[in-house]
Amino acid sequence: MGLKDFFKFRKWTPDLERPPPPKHEWPDHIITLNTKKFDNFINKYPVAIIDFWASWCKPCMIMAPRIRQLSKMYKGKVAFGKVNIDNYNDLAKRYHILGIPNLVFFSYGDRIINITGAKQLKDVKEEIDRILTKFEK
Repeated sequence: MGLKDFFKFRKWTPDLERPPPPKHEWPDHIITLNTKKFDNFINKYPVAIIDFWASWCKPCMIMAPRIRQLSKMYKGKVAFGKVNIDNYNDLAKRYHILGIPNLVFFSYGDRIINITGAKQLKDVKEEIDRILTKFEK
């Protein structure tokens, strides 16, 4: 099973006309989201990654430090949020989250891809870099 088998691609083109928020409006940590904050968060940023997780999920606990590391590496380029599916099952249902951990990538509110399961840091980083290069064109 190759890397492409892990990722579910969807036809997406970045909105290059829409300016990103100023640097001071980017979060400097992973934002814990709830139903009220969710839509505003995913609509605000050119690239936002939401970690759907649960406290009882061992692979989620494996991914947590990797996501923290990614949030530091991509500060000011990617906004990171997390949703506990036990507390906000409505969001999990809305995005058809059937397995966790599940990273859902958004661009200004448009869902781009999902990555399900514990992945190596380099694999997630490659996907983020692929998406960010589309904004450089």
